[in-house]
Amino acid sequence: MNTEAITTSISDEDLMILLKSNPEFVSRLLTMAKTKTEAKKLYVDAHHKPKISPLNAKAKKKSGYWYTHVYVDGKRKVVQKATEDELYDFLFDFYREQENLPKSYEDVFNAFIVYKREHGRSETTIKEYQRINGFLKRSIRDKAIVLITEDELRKWLIKDYLQRKPKKEALKKMLQLIKAVFEFGIRRKICLSNPARDILVEDYVKFCDLSTRTNEERSFSDEEIEKLRTYCLQDQLNPHAAVMLVAMETGMRAGELPALRKDDIMDGYIYVHRQQIREPKTNMNDKISFKEVDYTKNERSNPRGGRKIPITRACQEALNIALKLPGDSEYLFHHPDGKPVLKDSYEYYLRRRCESLGIKTRNNHAFRVAFNARLIKVGLDANQRCYVLGHCMQTNEKHYSFGDERTVEDVKNRLIESA
Repeated sequence: MNTEAITTSISDEDLMILLKSNPEFVSRLLTMAKTKTEAKKLYVDAHHKPKISPLNAKAKKKSGYWYTHVYVDGKRKVVQKATEDELYDFLFDFYREQENLPKSYEDVFNAFIVYKREHGRSETTIKEYQRINGFLKRSIRDKAIVLITEDELRKWLIKDYLQRKPKKEALKKMLQLIKAVFEFGIRRKICLSNPARDILVEDYVKFCDLSTRTNEERSFSDEEIEKLRTYCLQDQLNPHAAVMLVAMETGMRAGELPALRKDDIMDGYIYVHRQQIREPKTNMNDKISFKEVDYTKNERSNPRGGRKIPITRACQEALNIALKLPGDSEYLFHHPDGKPVLKDSYEYYLRRRCESLGIKTRNNHAFRVAFNARLIKVGLDANQRCYVLGHCMQTNEKHYSFGDERTVEDVKNRLIESA
């Protein structure tokens, strides 16, 4: 093979592909390059995405330090060397060693996590991947990915995972993740096939926990809402009570409510276009913190400019209580010092109030389900309800619309009235 002819005739992009996919090409390049440093830099640049930078201006003259970071077992590690060449030497050895090691399933999973993180997956999603992966048998995770068979995965499902009686949705997520890891390994030329490809959720549904919560458990009843309203009206100076009063009249998400500002209250409607979300932790010792983003849950990847919720008489009364909260702030729900209410503190307040009032359902989502039921009663069709609540038709039909004893009773009364 005439390596010199290849390197002078192909594009830089094609050369990078060769360096990433054909380890033997590296050895040939090292023998013909003008300098080994030049060849090593080409190889590192093909494999290493994080920025390589000097700590200061002196480093450019090789008298300071250069640094970058690598991922080891899915964790970020800072690497610092005296010169740029020394840093490239380290990275060259690091990636060559990675190529020579047999890749276990866990190795590929960790590389998959790094890839997802670098391509914008949220830390919440990353943690969910890691949580799900923890259910996979350790002996499989530590095994070379090319040696894992379909039979081995099926045996693990039957004898281990399905013994936990997971929900169907949990089984679906588990299989999706396993398949995604193998497909990632195929794209990175670490393995040649996906032994999980033909393992279908439908094959194992009968082993899942198919029980569901009753509709009453997913939604606050009218009586429960009245109990909560009465309590909040007696606690009007507490901003969390004001949040709850507006939640029951709008069906807004727990993260959307704290992000409301006073100028979002317009003539006849509430403009919902932000949410408060938890900041990802960089290490275990970090305190929990929140940030505000300019999109709602359903519009993160499909922006539509937010939504408008009509203000009813009862909703206006709740808003008036919020507008009278002590302190000055641009936020509708705030503490006396002007700082906005936090999503978690509101949800904690709601749980405690439900507990003290003997209400079994204790989450803000129950307000959304109850509000959807109210919209059905007043005659709004599915499209209208989806707009007000801020989700798609499939989500509405699957998680919000239901027929329970209260609906049956309503149907009975209407039939009697029409007779």
